[in-house]
Amino acid sequence: MPPTLTDVARRAGTTGATVSRVVNASGYVSARLRATVEAAVRELGYVPNANASVLKSRRSTTIGVVVGDLLSPYAIELADTVRAMAAQRGYTTLIGSASEDVASELSVIEVFHRQRAAGLVVATLPTEESDREIERLTAHRTPVVLLGRSLEGAAIDSVSADFRRGGYLATRHLIELGHRRIAFVGASIEEADRITRLRGYLDAVAEANLPARADLVVGGGESTPGPRYSTQATGYTGAQQLLRLASRPTAIFARNDQTAFGVIQALRDQGCRVPEDVSVVGFDDIALARQAVPALTTVSQPTTEQGRLAAEFLLGRIERPDEPVEPRRIVLECRLMVRGSTARLRRRARR
Repeated sequence: MPPTLTDVARRAGTTGATVSRVVNASGYVSARLRATVEAAVRELGYVPNANASVLKSRRSTTIGVVVGDLLSPYAIELADTVRAMAAQRGYTTLIGSASEDVASELSVIEVFHRQRAAGLVVATLPTEESDREIERLTAHRTPVVLLGRSLEGAAIDSVSADFRRGGYLATRHLIELGHRRIAFVGASIEEADRITRLRGYLDAVAEANLPARADLVVGGGESTPGPRYSTQATGYTGAQQLLRLASRPTAIFARNDQTAFGVIQALRDQGCRVPEDVSVVGFDDIALARQAVPALTTVSQPTTEQGRLAAEFLLGRIERPDEPVEPRRIVLECRLMVRGSTARLRRRARR
């Protein structure tokens, strides 16, 4: 069994109350006795019970961050920004990853709740089940900030980028380059209300009087009951599916940069050149987008700013729980970054 506070007190020849004052840096203890207790702590390898401290003080210094795809550079940057800001204020950040199974997200949230986390940042795709669980947490006065999603009718802060506008800008860029057969990889057309960058793609297609073809929207989760996160593998298999069409697309908008890299690899494996044969646009503007060959045209979203605001809102709710502040819903602008992976449509000469 791990050593207890009582074991430390026995080794130091003092009381548990004295050991507690030393370990928690609270109350006066003489320099000589403090040194004796600290030596006993080191000798026994004693680690204070964080949960016991929370129960005693009724204040936790741990916050949880729930992300959907822990391998996503976007999720990593968000989580690390929250972690850095929380650390400046004396908080420890624990990161939980939810899979495409809805139950996994609910399990992660429940674990943080049982561990009495001071608050949560939730950066996952919305589902009815997770919405209900988040509302339950807030009813128990656990502060929650949503990242990349919002919950209508709930008094919960949210921070997001304007994904719909970003999807529109990406698709409009391809249309202005003369492309008419433009595909979307990373979702099914039925998911447009949840994947709003896909909704932006459909907005631009409709504005240009182009047909919204279901066969040009691939990589969705029709067989998956929960949220589906788009990966490099999604991009590769999605592009393969598009290349089997009788009328291939001349441009592809990928749900995120990782998906775009999968698309580009599949195109190259089939002998297609980017952008000469097919133009490709991504979303997120991760560091690798600028370093790729060709450099990836993509939609840049202010990821660090989203993480910073989410942390600021959450810590404010934790430290000032009775302050009457209206729920904040922040939507930040996206920008189109035009690089080498897109080009004007090359017209084939008539014979």
